[in-house]
Amino acid sequence: MAIKSNSHARCVSVEVRDPDQLEYALKLLKRKLKKENLYVELRRKEFYQKPSEIKKAKQRRRKTSDGDDLNQL
Repeated sequence: MAIKSNSHARCVSVEVRDPDQLEYALKLLKRKLKKENLYVELRRKEFYQKPSEIKKAKQRRRKTSDGDDLNQL
């Protein structure tokens, strides 16, 4: 499985030696994908976001991390 992200490609693979170890291999694959933050990236890219929406969200996060009030936006 190869996943292309922005400028580089990531490759996550699991080798299954015995058919009996299929469940374990799936578990291992899920663990590796979670470590690569693939699920977070897929959720973020599920819907198209306009660049202006991304910019506003970054500004909102910046203001909340500084301790300003959320309702001032």
